[in-house]
Amino acid sequence: MLGRLEMDVDECIVAYSGLAETVFGEKLSSFPFNFKGKVKSRFDSAKLEAAVLKVIKHGGASERDLFNDGAKRGCRT
Repeated sequence: MLGRLEMDVDECIVAYSGLAETVFGEKLSSFPFNFKGKVKSRFDSAKLEAAVLKVIKHGGASERDLFNDGAKRGCRT
């Protein structure tokens, strides 16, 4: 967010807080294992993807843009 989207720190805090609330607000399961002993997802990965894409679009980038497009930016990360 700081480097690629050139957001300032306050914008990043707001975006990350919203992302965390969306992704981690409700658990799919409180038990990390199923009855067969396999690990289960505790959070919905589709919510994570949607939240990240929302931050990217709000930051003015396209979801298809490369992370490192070679452009010089103010914040080197």
